[in-house]
Amino acid sequence: MDTATVSSKYQVVIPKKARDVLKIKEGDKIVFDYRDGMVVMLPRPQNLVEFARGLGAEVWSGSESGEYLEGERESWQKTSA
Repeated sequence: MDTATVSSKYQVVIPKKARDVLKIKEGDKIVFDYRDGMVVMLPRPQNLVEFARGLGAEVWSGSESGEYLEGERESWQKTSA
């Protein structure tokens, strides 16, 4: 496990092993994801649209999206009538 020290400007040096694993080099952009009290650092993808595709797919896991949509439409019709 590597450690880093936070400077007075809140800067840290990314340990070499982490840079190697992420394949990042000077000038690269990174993104941060926050999961269950943890911060996950990832290299910024070249194509953000491709990166975002499929995010949140687990929300629909085990359900039929068409059935859900139809149920929502029915509830809207009931409230507007």
